[in-house]
Amino acid sequence: MSPVLVFEVVAVLLGALAAMIIAAKKNLDFIGTYALALVVSFGGGTIRDVLLDRRPFFWAEQWEYLVVIFVLCIPFVYSKTVHGLAKRVVARGEVIDALGLGFYAVVGCTLALEAKQPAVIAVLLGVITSTGGGIMGDVITNEIPGYFRHGTLYTSSAFAGAVTFVALGAFGNTVAVPAAVSVAVGMRLVSVWRGTTLPRPTWLQTDAHKMPSGEHEQPTSSKRPTQ
Repeated sequence: MSPVLVFEVVAVLLGALAAMIIAAKKNLDFIGTYALALVVSFGGGTIRDVLLDRRPFFWAEQWEYLVVIFVLCIPFVYSKTVHGLAKRVVARGEVIDALGLGFYAVVGCTLALEAKQPAVIAVLLGVITSTGGGIMGDVITNEIPGYFRHGTLYTSSAFAGAVTFVALGAFGNTVAVPAAVSVAVGMRLVSVWRGTTLPRPTWLQTDAHKMPSGEHEQPTSSKRPTQ
């Protein structure tokens, strides 16, 4: 088994678990949990494969992912024992999410470099691989993607991990992978636990672009009469 496949397996499983935790918080059923797990764990890698023109997509080439995630969803949703364990895992959801973030960044960078892409493109694809699935998952669960809002460092953590991996690539995976994952995970967890963020945008500090109240309300004449 190639090193990149090992990293990919770890990233997919962590991504699926993170999605299952979100599904539990959203009170989704089995189908919803499975669908969300697939979207979150496959989304970023699929975008990466499209941009690199890789066929078949990674999850079609390794179709076992579909079966493994399906099997994992069954006890997660229906077993009382696993449900109790899941409650404890939920409390550590940030750790699972951060680990997935780090490994996805490594996989994205590795595949981009193997495709002879420049270092800048490799970093970009590492970030896309890390965040693409989460963005899709937020949209499906009717949330504004957290990556686009001011808050704890997520995309920045993926970026830092990707830069670290590319910068240390000459030292081999034994150095670059642990360093990249450690940077991404450490930066993400410190941000969550200590509330570290990027500087606030000017409009959030001054309400310069605050929407006037009632701006999107329909005129009274166009509203349907209540009954």
